[in-house]
Amino acid sequence: MPERDPLVELLDEGRAGAGRVARARERALRQAAEEEASLAGTLVDLAERGSRVVVRTETGRAHAGVVEGVGGDYCVVRSDTGVAAHLRLAAVTTVRPSPGERHAPASGDRVAAAGTLLVEALGRVVHQRPDVALVTRGGDVVVGTLRAVGADVVTVWPGPGPGTEGPCYVAADAITEALIEP
Repeated sequence: MPERDPLVELLDEGRAGAGRVARARERALRQAAEEEASLAGTLVDLAERGSRVVVRTETGRAHAGVVEGVGGDYCVVRSDTGVAAHLRLAAVTTVRPSPGERHAPASGDRVAAAGTLLVEALGRVVHQRPDVALVTRGGDVVVGTLRAVGADVVTVWPGPGPGTEGPCYVAADAITEALIEP
């Protein structure tokens, strides 16, 4: 049997030790990312992957689709029909990624690239006069045409029907969901 070279043994031990250190460092980094995870950062990760999700809000409503973007206080989930659900992050209760995809624990600690607020996002599309459904914290649903967005009030002109002759003014801070038709 050949004699063992102490130098080779020392190099082998060094390589094995370096592998253990690298694996331990990777575990520590993964754990730190999980401990610093935020809902917004997790949604940014899901948006970048194009993951299908079901997002539930405090009103009990569920929105299925792909996370299209994340703003300063909201995310956008686009459904298969093209409706863009702008959901206030403070009203989101659960996010369930598609079971057909592989997902790790939440580890997104990043903030949204766009710090746009929900009311600002509505202000950007008001000139198009889109059809919207605004859901408030109390579960009230206001459906109609988006007509104006002010500092803290959103004006919706309801569609035809009894009791819908005039505008409906919605407190901007009360809006938890804004569904915008394509």
